[in-house]
Amino acid sequence: MYFNFPLFSRLAERAYHNVQDDLFSGCTYSIEDVLSVFRYYFQKYESTFNVAHPNIRLSQIEHIIDVMPYIEEDGLSSAGGYIAAESYEVLIDRHFQTKYQNCDFNINHFFAGDIRLLRFYEELY
Repeated sequence: MYFNFPLFSRLAERAYHNVQDDLFSGCTYSIEDVLSVFRYYFQKYESTFNVAHPNIRLSQIEHIIDVMPYIEEDGLSSAGGYIAAESYEVLIDRHFQTKYQNCDFNINHFFAGDIRLLRFYEELY
């Protein structure tokens, strides 16, 4: 893997604890589940583009960890609901097969807007 995942893992663990310590947040996944989703995404990015995924900031990692267990529709978490960490491989695979007009396939794009929701409806609903 080109991406320095051991270094990223340490940063992600810090982000995970920051999210867990937030009174209004908290991730229902274990740190192992979180890291497995990140690892799979970065591996898929590398196998698709043959380069390492660009680094992302701590605040971006925290946001991704915070929203990872839920897929929302129009800002309502109950619409999409909880998604098991194991389901992410299917969603990520589908994401990389999707033809977008303007997409760099950064993980921030995958966790923005309705991207995951649409892939969920295509693959798991």
